[in-house]
Amino acid sequence: MTRKLLASTILAGALSFSAAHAATITLNTGGSSLAAPTYIALMQAYTKANPTVLFNFEAVGSGAGQKAFLGNSIGYFEPVSPSNPNGYAVGTLTYGTIVGTQVDVGASDAFLAASQLTNPATGSYTESGVDGPLIQIPTIGTPITMAYNESKQTSTLTLTAAQVCAVLSGKTTDWHALNSAIPAGTTIEVGVRSDSSGTTFLLTQFLNAECNSSNSSFPSYPVPVTKYFYNSSSSASNYVFNTLPANFTGESGSSNVAKYISGISGGFAYLSPDYTKIAPSSANNIYGLNVASLVNPTNLVAYTPSVANTELGLANPGPTSTDPTPPTTKTAAMDPLNWVPSDPTTTKGYPIVGYTTIEFSSCYNNKTAGSALVSFLEDSFNESSDLTIIENNGFAPLTDTVAAPFATDIGKDFLTNGSGFNLNVDNTTLCSGLSGR
Repeated sequence: MTRKLLASTILAGALSFSAAHAATITLNTGGSSLAAPTYIALMQAYTKANPTVLFNFEAVGSGAGQKAFLGNSIGYFEPVSPSNPNGYAVGTLTYGTIVGTQVDVGASDAFLAASQLTNPATGSYTESGVDGPLIQIPTIGTPITMAYNESKQTSTLTLTAAQVCAVLSGKTTDWHALNSAIPAGTTIEVGVRSDSSGTTFLLTQFLNAECNSSNSSFPSYPVPVTKYFYNSSSSASNYVFNTLPANFTGESGSSNVAKYISGISGGFAYLSPDYTKIAPSSANNIYGLNVASLVNPTNLVAYTPSVANTELGLANPGPTSTDPTPPTTKTAAMDPLNWVPSDPTTTKGYPIVGYTTIEFSSCYNNKTAGSALVSFLEDSFNESSDLTIIENNGFAPLTDTVAAPFATDIGKDFLTNGSGFNLNVDNTTLCSGLSGR
C-alpha cells in the first residue's frame, strides 16, 4: 500500500483512535544509534507525505532497543532517573515525542540471539501471547568505518586487517606505526562504544575472524562477538575488555563517539558512515571526519567504505558468512533468526559490513498502527526518494545488495500475504484471538 493509498485509511482510523490524538497516530520506535539518523530522515519524509502518521525514535543503542521491544518497555526510551535506571543517557539523539506506553518497533544492528526468544522456530517471546510471533527483518546494509581526526594524516589512511586489530586492541598506540611521516609519540586516542551497541556487534564479528595473538593484544581469542566493547554495565554478559587500555575512551551512542574524536587530536574510532566524510549529504556529517580505506584480507585490495564498496562486500560474503537467501517455507519463515544474513568477512569489497534490522509485531491492537508500519516499510524498500535518503547517509538500500531477495520475500510474507503463509501484519487468521500490541 503506497503513501497516497494509505492516507484515507490512516485518517479514518486515526479519527476513531482517541480524542486526545485526533487525526494522528504515533509509532514509538528506537534502538540503533548507527541507523538512527537514516530512520529519522525516512520517518520525516513519510510524515511529510502523510501528516496523520507521527513517529518517535529514541537512539538508545541496539541492545536497549531490543530490550524495549521484547518487553514492550517504554522505560528504555525515557531518560535515566532513580525510578528508571534503564533509560537513555542525556544528550542521546531523539526524534518526536513519546505517546503512551507502547513500543511499536525496535531497531538493532545486532540480530537477536536464540536465547532472547522463548521459541525461535515460531518467533515466540514474552509478548507473543498478546501480539503474535515476532518479526525481524534487515532494512539497510552498512559499513563500519574506521574514522579518524589526525591533522598530520594528509593523505587517505589505508589500513590492513592486522592494523585494525592492533589499534583496537591497544597493541598499537602510536600514529607513527600507521604512518612513518607522523612523529613518534603521537598517541592514537581511540573512542569506543560504552553502551550495548550493534555497531560493536558488527565490528566484533570481523575482529573475531581476523585478530589473533600475533597481530593484536585482546584479552582473549577468538575475540568475542558482542554488543559491549567493554564491561560498562553490570548487565553486560559478554564483552571484549573488562578494563579499557589507557588510550581508549568509552562513549554512549555513535554521535557521542564522533563528537569525542572530533575534539581530540589523534582521534580514532569505529563509526557508522553517516557521521563521516563518506556521506557528504548526511545531516550528521558535522565534524568532517576522515575514514580509512581497508585492505580486504582475501583479495588484498584496499577499499573505501563507500556505498558501492559496501554493496560489493555484501555481495561477496566470506566462508564464515550465512547463506544470503531468505527462507522459502512457512516453518522456516516463522523463525526470526532466518531473516538476517551475517557477513563477518568478505572476499571482495569493503571488509567490515552487515545489516541493520528492525523487530516488530505480527498483530497490533490499533490496526491503523499496523497499516502505517507496513506502508512505511514498503516505501523504504521501493520509493526512489527513500533509497536516495539511505544512500546519502552512506548506507546501501536492501534492494541494491545481495539481500534484495529478502526485500522481495519480506513483502510477500510480512507486508502482504503474497506467499499465502498468513504471516503478514494483522493477518486475520494469525491474529484471531490475540488482543495485539
